Amino acid sequence: MSDNTTRNMAGRMRSGFTIVELLIVTAMIILLLSILVVAVNRASRTSQITNTRALMNSISQSLERFKEDVGYYPPVLGVDRRLVVDAIPDPTISNPPDDPAYVLAVQDWYSVTSLAEYLLGYGHHNQDGYGFVPPLQGGPLYDDESPPLGLRHSGFDGVWGATVNGAADGSLEARMSGTNPNIDTGKVFGPYLELKDERLVASTDGTYDPNGNLNVYFPGEGIYNDNDPKVLTDYWGRPIRYYRTVYKPGAIKYPFRAASLGGFTPTLADVFVLRPWEVDPGAATDSPIADFGGQSDTTATYALKTAAFALFSPGADRSLTFDRRFDDSEFNKDNIVEVGP
Repeated sequence: MSDNTTRNMAGRMRSGFTIVELLIVTAMIILLLSILVVAVNRASRTSQITNTRALMNSISQSLERFKEDVGYYPPVLGVDRRLVVDAIPDPTISNPPDDPAYVLAVQDWYSVTSLAEYLLGYGHHNQDGYGFVPPLQGGPLYDDESPPLGLRHSGFDGVWGATVNGAADGSLEARMSGTNPNIDTGKVFGPYLELKDERLVASTDGTYDPNGNLNVYFPGEGIYNDNDPKVLTDYWGRPIRYYRTVYKPGAIKYPFRAASLGGFTPTLADVFVLRPWEVDPGAATDSPIADFGGQSDTTATYALKTAAFALFSPGADRSLTFDRRFDDSEFNKDNIVEVGP
């Protein structure tokens, strides 16, 4: 073999990658992919935050239009669409700032079904007075009802006159038993909200997962049931909560005022998860109700103390700590809150 041939073979052998070089290249590729994944996740999270804030702002405007039409903001409905009448101890017979029963109960004074029901009009004809079911069609509750969305005026108590012996009941069976003259006739209200993505509407069967989160199901999922109550979700798939000022059952237009409560007025500042993690200078004020944290935090905002309603999303981590504004795990740090007027 000639010297030239030997040199050419050696050159070809040296032109390949060594194991060390291959490992370095692989490590660089993994690093670049990791950077790319982080960047994509960050961009996705930013987009979800922006979209959720925009959605909640649209919902806020829709609530204002609803009030312009019917004279009040939607009532607080439970996950089964029943009117919530016993979640809050009557402030007139208690001392709310010092009453643990009131403080605990007011943290749950919200609805996840009211928004879909009152702003979009989800619900069968026998629940909101709107929609026609062909008379010869048998089948599930919502089958063949047309048009599917919309509602009639919801009456003096917010639930289509669903009262029993003068006391608000709000059950599905009682909703149409009242004497509201707008049922079946008159003006059609809604939908008040236009959704860009239909997957922002989910159904719920009222059950909870082991972490205490409400189970929701989206169209296309096997367990999704069109007959179940509907919820509006944020862009992480969690139900958007609708909070409003505390009112007496059947007196939805008249929230509690200080004059009837010895100087105390329930406000949305009493709800700890609505209190911002960081408060802008000049926006902070004290609440008479302290949270359950070790610091007994009373930090609230003027906006919450005067707001008629608020909307809430637990944010990207989909988690919250209900009994305080600050929490060691920082679950509440990314909460998204839209405060109404």
